[in-house]
Amino acid sequence: MADAVTPKAPETVSLTIDGKPVQVPKGTNLIEAAKTIGVEIPHYCYHPHLSVAGNCRMCQCSVKGQPKMTIACNTQVAEGMEVATHESSKDVADAQAATLEFILINHPLDCTVCDQAGHCKLQDYHFEYNARSSRFIEEKVHKIKALPLGPNVMLDGERCIMCTRCIRFCDEITKTSELGMLNRGDKSVIAVSPGRELDNELSGTVVDLCPVGALTHRQWRFNTRIWFTKQTESVCTGCSTGCNVKVAERDGEVVLVKARRNDSVNKEWLCDEGRYGFGRFLPERRVERVACRDGREASLADALSALKGSLKTLTVLASPDLLVEEYYILRQLMLRASSVSRAVVSYRGRTLTSVQEILVSPDYASNFRGAQLTGVIGEDPESEYNEILGKIRRKEIENVLILGDRAIELKEMDEALLEGLRSAKVSVGVLTDADSPLTKVLSYTVPGRSVLEKSGLLLNRGLRLQYAQAVVPLREGTIPEWRFLAQLSEAAGAKVVGADTSVMNERELTRWYLSTDPIIASQGLSIQLIKAGGVQLQSSTRQAVSGDENAVGQGASAAV
Repeated sequence: MADAVTPKAPETVSLTIDGKPVQVPKGTNLIEAAKTIGVEIPHYCYHPHLSVAGNCRMCQCSVKGQPKMTIACNTQVAEGMEVATHESSKDVADAQAATLEFILINHPLDCTVCDQAGHCKLQDYHFEYNARSSRFIEEKVHKIKALPLGPNVMLDGERCIMCTRCIRFCDEITKTSELGMLNRGDKSVIAVSPGRELDNELSGTVVDLCPVGALTHRQWRFNTRIWFTKQTESVCTGCSTGCNVKVAERDGEVVLVKARRNDSVNKEWLCDEGRYGFGRFLPERRVERVACRDGREASLADALSALKGSLKTLTVLASPDLLVEEYYILRQLMLRASSVSRAVVSYRGRTLTSVQEILVSPDYASNFRGAQLTGVIGEDPESEYNEILGKIRRKEIENVLILGDRAIELKEMDEALLEGLRSAKVSVGVLTDADSPLTKVLSYTVPGRSVLEKSGLLLNRGLRLQYAQAVVPLREGTIPEWRFLAQLSEAAGAKVVGADTSVMNERELTRWYLSTDPIIASQGLSIQLIKAGGVQLQSSTRQAVSGDENAVGQGASAAV
């Protein structure tokens, strides 16, 4: 076998920015170099994952020896370069203020009605770099307003500052090229190609990329002001890519979802299915109390009592979006209670389009890797899932525990399956959807929590461990699957969690898991470390999850 080739360390360049020494890899531009010392050079058109356009001119800075200012986005570092930004040069600050004043000449005073108000870079930069009244007294140029570009995105032409981020995204990332620019000068406007519409599977990403309020979401248009919402940084559970998101919630509803930058997972992209379907995990009518299938009220103790004597032959169908901690407790319960009980996770593969392959995983199972990590399921989750569904339809399974609404997809719930569940000796479901057909066939239904109401660990398809946070308020009377499983283990005399789970919170649960699971504990992980962009599991852990090294990165690899 040939000797492994050690990759060469990147060549570095030394320079000064605002008098401070900086050392960065060769090829870095001045915007990124300045970030390393905490200096934000203002910019609109620049994005680290798009080509350089250089048309907004906001990122001007001064380089010693050059006759005039240069734009930082298109200027790479050079050895010995001396750079002055707005932090140390009044000339640079004045140039940026003048540029911003020019950008605002024809911009309408729409802040009072603009969806972007409160999280708009035009507002932010005005107060930080200009903050003076307009001197423009002439009639502003008027352009088209409220123009639908496609099923998800609306254009307000007057607010557009022609940064062309949206055009470059469609040209360079999705390669669908729906958008272009018409006319010149102050008559320039973004337009859709004739006979086309902006309808690619990542179309909503252009709204995230828009630094002003020119592009807005049709679905969330005028629904709320951002300052009336609670914003939470979390992870999308639509598939196993695990895109990082910021979710805005108001009155228990998801009112806006934005992509959150993570260069190791999704850059700053997000698919429309994940973005606009985020609220699908919250059913319209909730299971609010423990009940029997005939409608009679019961107690949690009744459901636990029915299960504890059935653990030796228990079949568990688990949702693919349970937390890693929950899978771990389930696995420990199964090991301690019996060697013949079995669990499967709902998994369905799907064919992706070329645009979906940029970001989306070929599944709807956000945390199936977490189930593999903890040993709940094997390397072929779809076959295992199909096998159990077949046994239920043939009435070959006597004792069933269903964890989560998505443990069985709605389209799988045919009459044979429902009848098989009805005929089981013991069947318990921890569910949220009161309209689920399962509530009418299971012995007991326990009010559970949606994945949007839980905080904990998720492992994406590429084996990146991430921390998802609850984005909506908890419903009273609900119980998370981890607490249900912990209480079941206590009732069965096989206590898994050493602490008192009746008072344990989710952060304490995560810390317990990180220090208890032998695969993870040796890596010295903390919640804070995982929240800072996630943690890529080590190669030894990767092999423990799956022997197929090539399959591990599929689906998410294009986004890395």
